[in-house]
Amino acid sequence: MQFLAFLKDSYREARNGWMLQIMLVLASLLIALVASIGYRPITLEDTLSQPFKGMKWAMSLNPQAYEKMGKPEVSVENFASTNKAEPWRADYTFEYVVRVPAGEDIRKVRNSPFPVGKDRVKQFLGQALSQTYETVEVAGGLLELDVPPPKAVPKEDEGDDEEKPKKKKAEPKDEGPPPPPESRYTVTVRGSKVDDPLAWPHQVTALFAFDLPGFHISLREGVYLTENYIVGGIGSWLALLVAVIITAGFIPTMLAKGSLDLIVSKPIGRTRLLIYKYLGGLMFIFLLTTYAVVGVWLAVGLRSGLWSPNFLAVIPLLTFYFAVLYAVSTLAAVLTRSTIVAILMTGVTWAMLWGIGKVNDGIETRLAAAKEVNAEAKGPPPDPDAPMWFIFARKSWPVFQALHTVSPRTYQMDDRLGRVIAEGVLTPNQLKAGGYDKEPRASWGEIMGVSSAFIGLVLGLACWRFAARDY
Repeated sequence: MQFLAFLKDSYREARNGWMLQIMLVLASLLIALVASIGYRPITLEDTLSQPFKGMKWAMSLNPQAYEKMGKPEVSVENFASTNKAEPWRADYTFEYVVRVPAGEDIRKVRNSPFPVGKDRVKQFLGQALSQTYETVEVAGGLLELDVPPPKAVPKEDEGDDEEKPKKKKAEPKDEGPPPPPESRYTVTVRGSKVDDPLAWPHQVTALFAFDLPGFHISLREGVYLTENYIVGGIGSWLALLVAVIITAGFIPTMLAKGSLDLIVSKPIGRTRLLIYKYLGGLMFIFLLTTYAVVGVWLAVGLRSGLWSPNFLAVIPLLTFYFAVLYAVSTLAAVLTRSTIVAILMTGVTWAMLWGIGKVNDGIETRLAAAKEVNAEAKGPPPDPDAPMWFIFARKSWPVFQALHTVSPRTYQMDDRLGRVIAEGVLTPNQLKAGGYDKEPRASWGEIMGVSSAFIGLVLGLACWRFAARDY
């Protein structure tokens, strides 16, 4: 009953400061934003339109170079599918067409890096379709574009000086009519890598109706990006920031003159009193996080048909992440009785923990890369003494590794949260492409154990100071 009474006091403080209402409005806006995101399956022809548009945009940035290339235009025609009902399992044939204003311009295209000629077309389309198909075959096209030009005759083979005048007097060779102003290639695409319709490319729409240009990704990838970056990334960081600001005033308000006298007069120990206040702040964030995450989960499921229970892991992980920060805020509040100082100390600690984790992750990546290079013995080995990111010298690495050993693993929590979300929605091939096929560097036991020890130590110092101090 005592805990419920303190929880009610925390709720009253948040409501009176309008912060609770602000958090609920922000969470509702996030749910509405996610609910407005939709996905529509597209054809392979639509998928190919993106690299064509990108190529055209790049050429428009340099009109002189575009004119020098012969002003080529690319299109896809005579598109055919072997399985229209299940496009993710079909093979496709189409014509890749390159057009220029005049036949003479086709020679200019050949001498440019533009994707024309069998080899270039195959390489260009192979890269564009590498995520969805195994093989791309190209046939046809103009012979002139696919056969290299004849090599120049060496100077020593041109004959003596007596023969040169004869060559000059020779009549010019008839090169025949100019080539047609287009080159057509018949392209066959086989071996779909997609065995799930949700892993097929989709057009992403926002605000229920507007197509996002260039967002042609699979539905699974779209859901992963939404859950991991919009909610687990930006949304979580904003929620933690606002939560730190809201809860930073709970304990200073309790320690205010008059308020503390009334509370300590009740039959409750100071340590239990502070622990109840701490748990009240955690419960406050837990309930708000549950509202936002469950709302987003329902919105994503209803819009995409993909229901991933892994996403619900955001609730306990985000609450535990906040428990680390709130322990620092509690200690700062007990020492100073200032809301502003509690917010600043929590923010500085948050930044330091993230920085330590980031640097340690870079050190581990550097050491792992050095081992792989040495094992494969390919190319020159990296300089072991080179500063990481041109800032952190090799001799400073043990310091960061030691700090990482004893500090809570907030940076690794972010990484593991992304992995948990990915494992709930992505296919094995997509997990491999995202680098999630490798074992994580830290176990859950290590992350939770070290972080829990930090919470216990900091909170223990706060309780000791609160119990010993004469207010």
